[in-house]
Amino acid sequence: MHDADVPNSDTPDQDLPPLDIPQHERRVQTSIQDLPVETLVLRIGRGSMILQPEFQRNFVWNTTKASRLIESLLLNIPIPVVYVAEASGGKQEVVDGQQRLTSISAFINGYFPESSGLSKEFKLTGLQVLSELNGKRFAELSEETQNLISQSTLRVIVIKAESHPDVKFEVFERLNLGAEKLNDQELRNCVYRGGYNALLAKLSEYKPLLDIQGLSAPHNRMADRQLILRFLALHRLTHLHYRGNMKQVMNREMEDHRDLSENALRDMEELVKKSVDMAWTVFGKRAFRRFQPGTAQNPDGVWEERLNFALWDTLLYTFSFYQKSDIVPNADRIYEEFLDLMTNDLTFVEYVTSTGDKADRVKYRADAWKKRMDSVVGPARTDSRTFTRKLKDELFTQDPTCAICGQRIQTVDDAEVDHVVHYWRGGQTVPENARLTHRYCNRARGGREI
Repeated sequence: MHDADVPNSDTPDQDLPPLDIPQHERRVQTSIQDLPVETLVLRIGRGSMILQPEFQRNFVWNTTKASRLIESLLLNIPIPVVYVAEASGGKQEVVDGQQRLTSISAFINGYFPESSGLSKEFKLTGLQVLSELNGKRFAELSEETQNLISQSTLRVIVIKAESHPDVKFEVFERLNLGAEKLNDQELRNCVYRGGYNALLAKLSEYKPLLDIQGLSAPHNRMADRQLILRFLALHRLTHLHYRGNMKQVMNREMEDHRDLSENALRDMEELVKKSVDMAWTVFGKRAFRRFQPGTAQNPDGVWEERLNFALWDTLLYTFSFYQKSDIVPNADRIYEEFLDLMTNDLTFVEYVTSTGDKADRVKYRADAWKKRMDSVVGPARTDSRTFTRKLKDELFTQDPTCAICGQRIQTVDDAEVDHVVHYWRGGQTVPENARLTHRYCNRARGGREI
């Protein structure tokens, strides 16, 4: 995925509900500091000034833009104010100014950070006024020029810890509206912090999902996080209740569920991984790609390389209602059914070709593919995969021995009830297919994933 592939809604913003902040806490508490560059670089190096707190995006400037910032320091051109927020342990988190501070620190330290996680030598490039410095590293500059950079002063506004946390993030969002524009998911990452946001970051590292996207690391503009959010939002809402404006649906999903319980977050994680696993099993690296059938002039069909967001919504959403035991034995037939759908249902093809998220298109795509899935697999299973607490108590009373490691389970809270025959292989959630295990042993044992 490239930056051009970042899914961003073109639906106009709609009013969001007001922030629930007590009236006496609505003003930002700040202090002002004028600090030399060398002091800022020192703080960054020892970790007392954090360039990438959890709400920040990745470094996205290129060497030319970063070099021209260095040129501005040498020309004594005023640099925009840097905003930081007080954090625990006396540290400061950069709210606005990350790109500037990263560029300055990287030049002085000699290495430019790449999106791949690697670094390269930072040599000035693209300077228009001080062109004689192009190609030089900081260490190659004269002592006088080095001092001009190190002793340049930046104004830092510190948002005090006593400021309401929601006010701090409101400041961040507004400041960045006038800077290098954040995409929708980067803004959500700023505003809707919490367990849900952390889950999206964690899932973006899931290897089958990276393989499907053709990535070795999570997308540096959070496109993968937005894809995961699209899926979870549509799954919770269902296509039958979707009324359009996917951007607003995703905003509401994160706003309403930002502080879910650990159990709820774990269920969501399992749902995403299970659904992605099924897509990978059926389609491999062709998952969520459009297939264009051959023509009379060229009978060979063609798979598009770019991931199709409409197919992502449609296929993953439908897979989420099935179990692996439904999909694995029928993978080849599902694959062929998809090819037939992309060849013969011209309305479906039209609705996955356009990028619009209109309600009628989302509903048609979901219904059309679900009918195909039902014809191959049958209706999705509705039986529970979770054993009752009562059964766990009964098994623990009868014999508190772990069926995996053979050791005694000390307390019932350390125990889980496990399927003898895996649920995803068709095992039923009945006492005859149940055994007691350590919670750890059950989670650690292999064979669960495809």
